[in-house]
Amino acid sequence: MFRIVFHPGFRSEWQLANAKPSYLFQPYRRTSFDRHPAIFSFVRDALADDGTLRILSYGCSTGEEVFTLRKYFPMAEIAGIDINPRSIAACRRKQTRSGDARLRFIHAATPHGEPAAAYDAVFCLSVLRHGELGARQPASSGHLIRFSDFEEIVQALCRCLKPGGYLTIVGSNFRFADTVAATDFEAVYRMGGDTPRGDTPLYGPDNRRLADGVYNDVIFRKKETGRKI
Repeated sequence: MFRIVFHPGFRSEWQLANAKPSYLFQPYRRTSFDRHPAIFSFVRDALADDGTLRILSYGCSTGEEVFTLRKYFPMAEIAGIDINPRSIAACRRKQTRSGDARLRFIHAATPHGEPAAAYDAVFCLSVLRHGELGARQPASSGHLIRFSDFEEIVQALCRCLKPGGYLTIVGSNFRFADTVAATDFEAVYRMGGDTPRGDTPLYGPDNRRLADGVYNDVIFRKKETGRKI
């Protein structure tokens, strides 16, 4: 109760978690600068930042990921989307202080409002998950997050991505390989070892916890030819 009353940031998370809006996955704003340098470097090296790149950070929290991406992509146009209005307000204040006119922050639960085939890279880092699944390890995820919502968000992110573009999903409680959209992508980067991450149990399309909880593919390249998403 003390944190709810005296810490506005925690209060916004608590309010969001209790409101349970559609497409809410991780209600907690856990982020930091440059937390996945190897991943950012891989995508940077795969793309030529010639001033025409467009990059999307889905679940951008208070902006640390977007401002990290600016370091790796100094000329790109970068957009951040987050479901928490307080987080987006914090992002916009930071943007004003930075004077960076090629940043854009959107308060939204989904990327449905973004145009098709608009982005060269999409980052979704520790967003499509829920912290309580790691803490409690329940047999089913359905009371917190559902695979059907995960697939819908992933489908929308894939639609936003140009052919040949890169989709990065890290720290998810579901596997990209289980989605219909995965057939239009090839995995190009793998991280981690062969031991399941205790804080990120994996669940299948039926929302049941998987016995084999290891899935290390995190960066996927959209094929030049495939289904129209």
